[in-house]
Amino acid sequence: MDLFAIGTPVIDSFARVGERELSKLNVAKGATNFFSAKEIAAIERKLGRKITYRYPGDNARNVCEGFAALGGFCGFAGAVGDDRAGALFATNLSECGIGNFLKERRGATGKILALVTPDKQRTFCADLGVSTEYEGGEEKALQSARMLYISSITLCADHSASRACRQAMEMFRKDGKKIALSLENPPMVEKNRAHLLFLAKRYADALFLNEDEAEALLGSGAEKKLLHFKPHAPIYLKKGKHGSLLFLNGSAHKVPALKAKVIDTTGAGDAYCAGTIYGIARGYTALSSAKIGCYLATKVVAKMGAGVPLKHTRMARRTKK
Repeated sequence: MDLFAIGTPVIDSFARVGERELSKLNVAKGATNFFSAKEIAAIERKLGRKITYRYPGDNARNVCEGFAALGGFCGFAGAVGDDRAGALFATNLSECGIGNFLKERRGATGKILALVTPDKQRTFCADLGVSTEYEGGEEKALQSARMLYISSITLCADHSASRACRQAMEMFRKDGKKIALSLENPPMVEKNRAHLLFLAKRYADALFLNEDEAEALLGSGAEKKLLHFKPHAPIYLKKGKHGSLLFLNGSAHKVPALKAKVIDTTGAGDAYCAGTIYGIARGYTALSSAKIGCYLATKVVAKMGAGVPLKHTRMARRTKK
């Protein structure tokens, strides 16, 4: 495989809400807010018919969908419940051309409510369900993969899924294979700063984060600090409509955003990661890889949800190495 990803499988539900309605839920806007299953159910009842769209989610799964849409061969591992949501998630992997390494556990599959406000920003209310119970066991698949992808949400807790991720990262490091690490959720990054600094410096051959996550990790003046954070590994700073910055070998390179009709920004960062990682896996330069990521992101923001609205594209082939 080109890429193996480990994540926390969830089913995403999407609803458009006003700023006042969002404030009544007592959540941190633009971040992932964790709730119990009962609390999520109560929010769902309040939203009612405003929930208009459901689709399998998780940062790592989203990356795999974009990666597969570009023609990459990838696999996804995680734990789902013995329920309809788990079956839906497995079916989606098959439909997207993603290798299925799911483990079924007794209980409920995780869920996330994505609340989209008029400014196109999204706020997540999450219950991870049984996804934290993933224990690994895919050593043969890991050995066959060229790259590993993991996000910080899966790493920032003491549960079996987190331990399985760290074991996989150590395996890849010893084998000299590349690891892509994505930082997600600024409050969580700040809370686990020391742990994530260690993991990023020890394992990341490519690091993805946005401006808020960079500040949560490195404090004020984060962009200057990224210049020397890990000089020989590409660091991609996502800046939304302003494109992105690539930090490599002590220099910063601007990657302009491409024009897009923005409907919903959910999954834009994941699509950017997917396209960029696809380029890296195919041997493109770090800068050309980021251009593929920008292209794929424009396709995701033009619709509701994080799914990629295309099965194949020749964009990667047209981009010069």
